[in-house]
Amino acid sequence: MIKLYLKQAWTMIKQHRLFTGIYVVGTGLSIALVMTLFIIFYVKFAPIYPEYNRNRMLTVTKMKSYPKDNDKSWNCSAVSYDVVKMLQDLPHLEAIGATASNYRENYVEVPDNNEPISVTPLYTDVGFWKVFTFRFLHGKPFTQADIDAKRREVVLPVSVARKLFATDDVVGRRFNMDAQEYRVCGVVEDVSAATPSSVGDMWLPITLNSWVTSDTTGKLVGSVGIYMTAPDAEDKEALKEEVREVFRKLNLASDKYMNDLMGQPDDYWASTFRFDSCSAPDLASELRMYLYMLLALLFIPAMNLSGMMSSRMDERLSELGVRKTYGATNMRLIGQVLWENLLLTCIGGLLGLLISYLIVLTASDWILTLFDSYTDVEKTPFLSFEMLFNPTVFCASFGLCVLLNLISALIPAIWALRRNIIQSLNSKR
Repeated sequence: MIKLYLKQAWTMIKQHRLFTGIYVVGTGLSIALVMTLFIIFYVKFAPIYPEYNRNRMLTVTKMKSYPKDNDKSWNCSAVSYDVVKMLQDLPHLEAIGATASNYRENYVEVPDNNEPISVTPLYTDVGFWKVFTFRFLHGKPFTQADIDAKRREVVLPVSVARKLFATDDVVGRRFNMDAQEYRVCGVVEDVSAATPSSVGDMWLPITLNSWVTSDTTGKLVGSVGIYMTAPDAEDKEALKEEVREVFRKLNLASDKYMNDLMGQPDDYWASTFRFDSCSAPDLASELRMYLYMLLALLFIPAMNLSGMMSSRMDERLSELGVRKTYGATNMRLIGQVLWENLLLTCIGGLLGLLISYLIVLTASDWILTLFDSYTDVEKTPFLSFEMLFNPTVFCASFGLCVLLNLISALIPAIWALRRNIIQSLNSKR
């Protein structure tokens, strides 16, 4: 019967091309918009290179400090690097690393080029290479000894290595940046700006960043972001409690300052919503906004398609009446309508898939900033194969649209089949 229904549906498609075209385009646009939204959030939340550990990662990127006798005189910023030393021996901690950005432009001298190029380094410690999973093509990361000695060792992405030396096998080669000589110790695959926690034009030892200093007053505000991984995703809650217990004891022992985590450590996905340095994000409000957006993208097209199906069912009342006369049950007729609609939805789904990739690929230089003002798309605005071609993303968006399209066809079908045989047969008289 299913084969027969699909043959009938294909015949209907060829006979009613205008209706088919409008229905397929409407379904395709709905799936394209939903899938584009899903791709954006997949890139933000899912494990992708070099942040494959996102599912078991916690972050502490903001800190609020204030005197114990005056909680109105607070100071908000990033975190002091001293916090890494405070947390590195926790029972449920697998790895901990820190990053710090530079607040000025750096210029690299390129051989045979009179114009130096501007770069944005990311300063890291040795734990950074354990938290994040970079693919080294040549060499290895700098060591703790390099960091302690403030050696100018540098890890380059392959694109920068080729720009500087016209090849990527450059371990041991040297270049000048801001009148200082640096040595290449490793080369990694390029990192997209879609992963702002780990992206950089190059990676340098954190001790070379003059902004990374210790505060002897007891305040733990600073200039680094801290990233931790638990052994398993199930250990994250235990690790959160251990971090909070460290700060609770610290604040009790301190006679001068309070250091407020503001609800941290965050799960990685939650940290992407922490825009304000002085307060915790309202996750319920943020998620509710995105839910409303998703529902709008789904239900508005579904309602329009339902209206089209209702009109179409009115035209087919006499056909349904004849089928009923020869013994067809309501369930069998509803099954036929749903299979016809499923075929149209599948065609629309393929169209929507192509449109969504067209949208994302042609708008990759700005689309990732729709929900994240921290993504620096000017540096490496590319989306990798694993970001775009993910079966889970397509199946989730396509499944939602199929569900709503089936509902949009089911309701008009049930409404039409409530009429008795005589009414259906006389519908065109």
